[in-house]
Amino acid sequence: MTALQIDEEMSEALRELLKKYGVRPKGTWRLMSAHNPTVDAREEMLLLPGDTYHAAEPDGRAVPLLTWRAERRFVELKRLVDEQTVAPLVMCRLARFTDGREQALPRCLYRMLDLCEWLSGKQITGLFASFGRGGCANVVCRLEADVLSSIEISGTLPAGSEPVDRHELIAGRGVACDRVVDTQVPQSSVYLISQGRTETYTDSDAELFGLSPEQVPLVRAAFRVLAAPNLADEWRRQHERLRSLVDLASTSDHLRQRLAVKGA
Repeated sequence: MTALQIDEEMSEALRELLKKYGVRPKGTWRLMSAHNPTVDAREEMLLLPGDTYHAAEPDGRAVPLLTWRAERRFVELKRLVDEQTVAPLVMCRLARFTDGREQALPRCLYRMLDLCEWLSGKQITGLFASFGRGGCANVVCRLEADVLSSIEISGTLPAGSEPVDRHELIAGRGVACDRVVDTQVPQSSVYLISQGRTETYTDSDAELFGLSPEQVPLVRAAFRVLAAPNLADEWRRQHERLRSLVDLASTSDHLRQRLAVKGA
């Protein structure tokens, strides 16, 4: 399936959601699975993943989607913090391991830095980063209220491997994690084993059947933006902040120094 076919499949799912909930966006829109500057899009709004959008000159029509914010596991983790079920927050431990192809280091770092701030509800005030070969990185962040966060990233899994990640919040009262205790590898709902080959199936959304685990949050995030237009400007501002944080981490690695975030 080509990229255009994938985009059309997701767009159709998004149109069905908009119709189901009676949402009528102002103007026209286009949902894209990745930023493609060669596409001649005439739509008023371009919806695309924030971690793949790195245009030197930002397009005023583009809305960088923070897709992970639409994933149920992260929504529930944030709810535990917001409702102070797990409080006071002391530390975040975030890790993500990929094959380094589809999700290179800057893209993973963009995602993890946003999760760090969004889940905790606090902004990063300083960080120290150390990068290694194979798209590996360790980043230690200090957030407001003296909350610490450690981020581990690796791009050394075998080619074609599904990403493996884990997000843990440690507080004075309680610990929350998006993985089952002592589980390292994400589990699937159904396993089909035949002729020495294993296939897995997992539906993570009750309304978006047939889409991949990566496509579902992209459609959900796009729906949120179209249903609440003010969210577009908020995510644009956060996108610029995350780009500056990724650059700051790179500078920290180069200088081997802990650096403060300007304005923090």
